[in-house]
Amino acid sequence: MKNTLLIVFTLLTTLGVAQDRKEAFSLFELGNYEAALEELIELQEEDSDNFIYAYMIGVCYLNTNIDKSLAVDYFKQALKNPKGNENTTYLLGRAYHFAYQFDDAIRSFRKFKELAKSTNPNLLTLEKQIEYCDNAKELLKFPVNVSFENLGKNVNSVYSDYYPFIPSDESFLIFNSCRDDESTQMPNGRYLSNIYMSGVESGEFGTAKLINSTINSKEDIEEVVGLNSTGDRAIIYKEIYPKGSAIYECNIIEKRVESLKKLPKTINSKYIEIAASLSTDGSRMYFASDRPGGYGGVDLYMCQRLPNGTWSQAQNLGPTINTIEDEDFPNISPDGKALYFSSKGHTSMGGYDIFKATWNHSKRKFGAVRNIGYPINTPEDNMNFRVSASGRYGYISALRKEGIGDLDIYRVTFKEIEPEYTVITGRIKAAENGEKLDHALISVIDEETGDVYGDYIPNLETMRYVIILPPGKFEIFVESDGYEEIYQNIEVLDKSSFQSHIELDFRLVISK
Repeated sequence: MKNTLLIVFTLLTTLGVAQDRKEAFSLFELGNYEAALEELIELQEEDSDNFIYAYMIGVCYLNTNIDKSLAVDYFKQALKNPKGNENTTYLLGRAYHFAYQFDDAIRSFRKFKELAKSTNPNLLTLEKQIEYCDNAKELLKFPVNVSFENLGKNVNSVYSDYYPFIPSDESFLIFNSCRDDESTQMPNGRYLSNIYMSGVESGEFGTAKLINSTINSKEDIEEVVGLNSTGDRAIIYKEIYPKGSAIYECNIIEKRVESLKKLPKTINSKYIEIAASLSTDGSRMYFASDRPGGYGGVDLYMCQRLPNGTWSQAQNLGPTINTIEDEDFPNISPDGKALYFSSKGHTSMGGYDIFKATWNHSKRKFGAVRNIGYPINTPEDNMNFRVSASGRYGYISALRKEGIGDLDIYRVTFKEIEPEYTVITGRIKAAENGEKLDHALISVIDEETGDVYGDYIPNLETMRYVIILPPGKFEIFVESDGYEEIYQNIEVLDKSSFQSHIELDFRLVISK
């Protein structure tokens, strides 16, 4: 009887494993890598020597935004398979690249070159992958001095949140998200994208909300792919199956997106247009297109607004900007002096990196292209970059360890650029008898660090003081012999809540 039960149990277990395996393989084939990963890890725990599971888990990690470097150990295990193929070596190189193990990545790519047949399609990108690793090694030697602020749960979700755009005064944020908001779920497990907006209140971004349903829909893909610096006109990408895709211009009025209008054929061609940017004065539009006649892949183009209000024929921005690789997401700085864009060419450290081109007045074109640097750029794709009016702040979507999930939106602070300062002035007075004070001391404490930001002595004749502070939270401490001490918290706001001047008087009470 015991043997019979054991046979039945073994049979049921085998059938259960077979069903789980079928489910995992089906999810993998559909490109639903996150769901497949969960199933495959469970299967591998029961059969840790299975080379196929190890290979598939590695592929899943490379195709999700969980942590691509986790693929390394699984591909190393898969390489032990005597019946494996040379592509595992190539994928191990990709995994090493994402793990910042660039020398190991290059060795894997070189090994793949020795093993691969001449018809292997991965050979087409091999030298570019090695070039990415060489570029990354150099860029990591000279990191830019920046800090990252995750915009938090008011903006970000556990799903992919990406392509952030802000007007130059940072008064609101408009971005895309593939979250579960009743939009259609695709076979690969991802939800179709919709557009969200978050307004600024008291210097902070509020809860992001779907923009109006006249733009967003449950069945199609909608993405914001451009915004002018004043924040009153946006560029929307819409993909409507089976009609195809196009980019549209619309107005933003009091946080509502209205008057969607398809851009003309000089911009929307029968090919694919991906992203666009309007100059501050509205006279120029820069956009990305894969139309023929460029330098390779997706190129950047420019149209000028003619006196009659129509757009001119598109002009390719030329080989200084465009390469044989893809360029995308042009963004004009508010002053028009810089063009930010993403590229797989130039000196990218992996996939798309963000680059900056500077306007040359004498040549009347953008040049002097440079990589804006690590850690803004990483081995992952870094696509859209939006800069504030001062140039001190930029907005990106990125994969970082402190993230909420998948791509999150961050505000990047360039520490070498001075912030806008608020001037705080006022007088120190005696509250009760109105007698003239002959001395007082003001200390300002930075609440975040607990350090003394500065000590200040008012004018002894007028008892008027001046304090200049950057954005942040501070505690002001006022003391004078014979009077009770005063403690007051103050928050200096930035973004569109910035105040250049605050008037603040203090009235001292005689100590008892």
